[in-house]
Amino acid sequence: MFQDTQDNGTASVKSTEQAIMDAAEEVFLEKGYNLATTVLIAKKAGVTHAMLHYYFRTKEHIFMKVLEKILRELMQSFRPVMSKGEPFWETLEKGISTHFDFFAEHPRFATFLYDTIMHNPELVARLKENVFPVLHKIYDFHIGMIREEMDRGRINEVDPMQLIADIVTLNLSTYLLLPVAGRMFQNAGDPAPVPDETTLKGILENRKAEIIALIRYRLYGKIQ
Repeated sequence: MFQDTQDNGTASVKSTEQAIMDAAEEVFLEKGYNLATTVLIAKKAGVTHAMLHYYFRTKEHIFMKVLEKILRELMQSFRPVMSKGEPFWETLEKGISTHFDFFAEHPRFATFLYDTIMHNPELVARLKENVFPVLHKIYDFHIGMIREEMDRGRINEVDPMQLIADIVTLNLSTYLLLPVAGRMFQNAGDPAPVPDETTLKGILENRKAEIIALIRYRLYGKIQ
């Protein structure tokens, strides 16, 4: 009987923590770091403000936990790409696609991260501690793969770091510009047009295919 009670208590704690984490992720991505408050997060999670602070001491604490969760998801999405040992182009193409699809799954993450870095310099050091190690694992894997293929004379001479920068900026810019594009075509005073899910999916799939084609041409096409 005691074990059952203990298990129920542990499950309750995990459930409350998860509710707070889910609410925090939604509030941070919707409001941005500065406008998000622990009061809003507690309300959305359905817990008291005191209970939220029992589990997470400060707004920065819960922010870093949310960021760590998203980065774990990013790393997990890349593990199959980095472990199959497939030919160079198939691996790189899947890497580009995986990176693009990650932002499709987290469409507000790009603007949120940019906004946080630009307007919260006090968090930059913490972001480096949490973000850079994950990104370096992915970055180093792809840099090594590109250099090896180039050394074998199978692709055009490129600066691997610039190529990775091209991939990242092309993918990121898609999601950074989506809200801007919507506002550009709206009438004054009207809400920004929101394409239906099928239309948006088609737009994003076409954009992803275009990015992959550009990178493939850079590696295999004739460069003047």
